[in-house]
Amino acid sequence: SSDSEDPIISSEQQAGGPDYSAIIITTDMAVGHSRILFGIVDREGMPVPAESSEVAAYFLVPREDSRELKDSVTAQFVSWPTAVGGVFVLEVDLDAAGVYEIDVNATSTDGTPIFAQANFILKETASTPEVGSFAPASVTHTGAEVDDLSHITSSPEPDPGLYRFSIHEALQQGKPLAVVFATPAFCVRATCGPQVGELSKVKDKVGDQANYIHVEVFESPHLLEGGRPAGGLVPAVDEWGLPTEPWTFIIDAQGLVYAKFEQFTTAEEIEAKLREIL
Repeated sequence: SSDSEDPIISSEQQAGGPDYSAIIITTDMAVGHSRILFGIVDREGMPVPAESSEVAAYFLVPREDSRELKDSVTAQFVSWPTAVGGVFVLEVDLDAAGVYEIDVNATSTDGTPIFAQANFILKETASTPEVGSFAPASVTHTGAEVDDLSHITSSPEPDPGLYRFSIHEALQQGKPLAVVFATPAFCVRATCGPQVGELSKVKDKVGDQANYIHVEVFESPHLLEGGRPAGGLVPAVDEWGLPTEPWTFIIDAQGLVYAKFEQFTTAEEIEAKLREIL
């Protein structure tokens, strides 16, 4: 929930283990360019904030006790909009599928030097649409279909401007498109509601040069069973291959995926990518 101390981490570190660990929270990384989000936690599993960190990404050579340095970059810390803590955003280019290890060197906000590690799997191809591929022309719900926006979005104060078009309609308009898949009321992390708000901020700043769509991941989110939506997932979740949510995609005027972001993404990040194709 959004009032939790930490929306990322619940796992405690093993007794006698390292003082700090990195926790990867993105899931759909593939060969090529990846945006990886991670947090740093202490031995009690509590988040450790820092301004930035130096990260080295190593490929673990199969059947050998060795690793190859593949990329070395600075990861920036991004604060959660509604809770204590945040995540590091790591942008890497990796050329081989397999298991990777990252070494993270950071300084916490109180000046403590931190070293942490984490492993992740890099896939040959992502389950979500690849950058440079055509965006799926999904038929998604619009405000014109309903008398009450709560029937197509769980956002507590929905922005009507995010429900003007179905994805398939927006793709025919020859304009860039920013799409957020999220369920503000039923998210398992504290960042989905704010994600839709970030899209509204971009819409209000950039205006009619682009289109903006929020896709609620649940059908009929106003119909509940046991406090959860009874209607199941909307078809677009499968059509876009989404393993998690929230997801944000930027589509160019030709209908090609230009950028994609798993988990929370700031309005500044979205706007910067969108302006590259206006």
